[in-house]
Amino acid sequence: MKQVRTLLSSQRFDILKIPVKDVSDCQTKGAAKPFEVIYVSSNSEKNDACNPLIVMLHGGPHSVSLSSYSGPLAFLSSIGYSLLIVNYRGSLGFGEEALQSLPGKIGSQDVNDVLTAIDHAIGIGLASPSKIAVLGGSHGGFLTTHLIGQAPDKFAAAAARNPVCNLASMVGITDIPDWCYFESYGIAGKRKYTEAPSAEDLTLFHSKSPISYISKVKTPTLMLIGAQDLRVPMSNGLQYARALKEKGVEVKVLIFPNDIHPISRPQSDFETFLNIGVWFNKYCK
Repeated sequence: MKQVRTLLSSQRFDILKIPVKDVSDCQTKGAAKPFEVIYVSSNSEKNDACNPLIVMLHGGPHSVSLSSYSGPLAFLSSIGYSLLIVNYRGSLGFGEEALQSLPGKIGSQDVNDVLTAIDHAIGIGLASPSKIAVLGGSHGGFLTTHLIGQAPDKFAAAAARNPVCNLASMVGITDIPDWCYFESYGIAGKRKYTEAPSAEDLTLFHSKSPISYISKVKTPTLMLIGAQDLRVPMSNGLQYARALKEKGVEVKVLIFPNDIHPISRPQSDFETFLNIGVWFNKYCK
């Protein structure tokens, strides 16, 4: 217990405001306001050297990461990582206009926000460009797999939990097909929603998906998949992993046979983050 207290007392966090990179693309004032990241680091970190950085991405996308205690994140911090926890535009708690700016722009606006946050962290000396990993689940996994495709030289390693990798194949088997329409089309998705997607729908879904950038990926990737997931059925992540393997990209798949979307059973949660730590240590240290 004393060791735990010592580790936790050495951690500190800061809230950083990140200016939107291209304000001219914003259709509302709220969408042009800076978004926020939570930066977690250790007081014992040497001033002349940055710890490896893990970019943490929440799901939803309309949820939010908080500055409250998280066991898994405390673990990753305790083994020598700084954390950049990004509340990209579309996250809860930053106003309705910022929230509504994301539907119709997934795979672009949110990806660009994360890249802007990373560049900001590098620019102010919080991260070394050669020691950056990325981690996310669900929509955070969608962003993780998008990022390693759209910015293939940016990341030393990646880990994705039940990631959305291919909306075109997911829409017919997920328990939230309307999500695919709304997030891809924006407000027009409410009108376009159908249980029988058109060729136009499927083309758009594919273009919004990480699978469309698979040819550029070279980042070693850990996939963590709940076999009982009805939200993002396991075939989505497995297809992506097989495509990486076909390309010769190093990939590892861990399947949790009794877990659903969150992979939150205590033993599974423990094994998930233990394996993430091992994977990142292999490539980032």
